Amino acid sequence: MRIGLFGAAPDTGNMGVSALCHAFLDAMIARLPGCEFVIFDNSRGRRKSDYAAGQASVPITYSGVRGGKRLYRSENLNTMAAMARWPMAGRLQAGLALIDSCDVIMDVSGGDSFSDIYGETRFHRMLLPKRIALRRGVPLLLLPQTYGPYTAKHSIDQVRLVLLEAGQAWARDARSYRLMQSLLGEDFDPAAHRSGVDMAFGLEARRPDDAAHPLPVEWQHSAATLVGLNVSGLIWHARRLQGDGFGFKADYLEVVMRLLIWLLEETHANVLLIPHVQVASGHEESDDDACAEVISRLGDRAEWASRCAIVPPGFDPYELKWIIGQCDWFCGTRMHATIAGLSSGVPTASIVYSDKAQGVFETCGQGDGVIDPRTEGTDRVLAQLQAHFLGRERVRASLAAELPTMRCRLAEQMDAIAEFARQCARVEREEA
Repeated sequence: MRIGLFGAAPDTGNMGVSALCHAFLDAMIARLPGCEFVIFDNSRGRRKSDYAAGQASVPITYSGVRGGKRLYRSENLNTMAAMARWPMAGRLQAGLALIDSCDVIMDVSGGDSFSDIYGETRFHRMLLPKRIALRRGVPLLLLPQTYGPYTAKHSIDQVRLVLLEAGQAWARDARSYRLMQSLLGEDFDPAAHRSGVDMAFGLEARRPDDAAHPLPVEWQHSAATLVGLNVSGLIWHARRLQGDGFGFKADYLEVVMRLLIWLLEETHANVLLIPHVQVASGHEESDDDACAEVISRLGDRAEWASRCAIVPPGFDPYELKWIIGQCDWFCGTRMHATIAGLSSGVPTASIVYSDKAQGVFETCGQGDGVIDPRTEGTDRVLAQLQAHFLGRERVRASLAAELPTMRCRLAEQMDAIAEFARQCARVEREEA
């Protein structure tokens, strides 16, 4: 059996996307021993590597796919899409040949990118792998993800066609599931269109090597509250959020700084700034750059500097989840940073820029942890975050009551996805 995976490339620098890749592989390897995997990523060419899975290692094929105008490259998605309708194209186009070799293609769209709010180019980039798989006649399964929002009718029409033709399509929250039902109308099929949870809820937390531990030594044995704060480089670097496409009423920069200063002045908490998108310095999405600027804005107050630190780069998704899991309260803007907190039982709040977080938080009874600067001003957002922090023990108890059900749903979901793959492979064998 061979499974191809799109939309969870582990080479983006986005630890949330990498978390999806690792959580998927770990779950499938446990359920489908002997299965082969093809991970479509952003690098060039085809590469083979061993993936550590428990005590064993599993061979993985990585293959680059990308857009752009270099149509002659084997990894060009536009070329693959143009040739995909021709049955014999797999003999000429290496990327199509690799897709043809898979029993099933699974696609997670980065968890939340099957939407047009990030622009037409990104939407098209998410759409093409799904179209190619369907044109090649390879069964397609859409892994648990957020659908929408969609702002253009042609986007809705294209998503609807994919949902209709996919063998299975999973939504990662009730809101996306309702949107799926709305898009499909009388064509909605509960056997094929399923409600699930984000796969990263199942990612294992692994303690980093002590030699590379990011916390100051004295913090590890401190009774002080530990707060984790994830600042999104995407939002931070937008600077003035009025008219930037997110429609904020609140000033994100001011919210972050006022929250941090309040924690340092009015509580005894230590604060750990936790980047979750680790890209080159100067990139507009760099969380590391945003965190460095946060520290610089604090000034040179020694008592604050001793209580505030940045997690350095180099940690993998398993280790970052462990670090977030050590916090007594966590606040994040990156979706999968907050999922790491929720799934670890940490009272977690999210400063959101789209509707995607609301549905995910509601799946584990934490809808009140979603703070929306698109509808609330700076003072109100800050007050809600402060109230959530002060009520963190109540939130912890509520989350602890919900997590067993979440874990059960996750296990059942991954069982069903593995069974779909088995059925696809069985059909392939029978047809052969």
